[in-house]
Amino acid sequence: MFPPDLFSSTEFWTAVIVALLGGGGVGAIIGEISSRRKDTVQIAAQACDILTDSVIKPLREQVDSQESQIRHLERQQEKYFALAAYTRSLFHWLQQFCEIVEPGFLRRHPKPHLPDELRADVVPETLED
Repeated sequence: MFPPDLFSSTEFWTAVIVALLGGGGVGAIIGEISSRRKDTVQIAAQACDILTDSVIKPLREQVDSQESQIRHLERQQEKYFALAAYTRSLFHWLQQFCEIVEPGFLRRHPKPHLPDELRADVVPETLED
């Protein structure tokens, strides 16, 4: 189809370069590259938006929800410790009352043993019953 020495001739390459420069071929190539870069940037921006909306936003909402739950549980834990301390004080008061009203009551009905798994929570400052 083409003569074998066509691509090796200087005249052919001179004509190609002149045609590209004069006919706007270089401008078309630069325009195409620029267009592809814009498309790439636009696609990257869309991917970033999708990632933000579908992954990062739900994760942030989940972290916020978990932080709220942790604060709630910490408040409940504080109430539990206050209730345990109050209950312990109340029963010590009742023990003293029973000793005064009926001295033999505690011998007949001994105080229940504090379970070891509760000891650190109920009596954190000492490990006595």
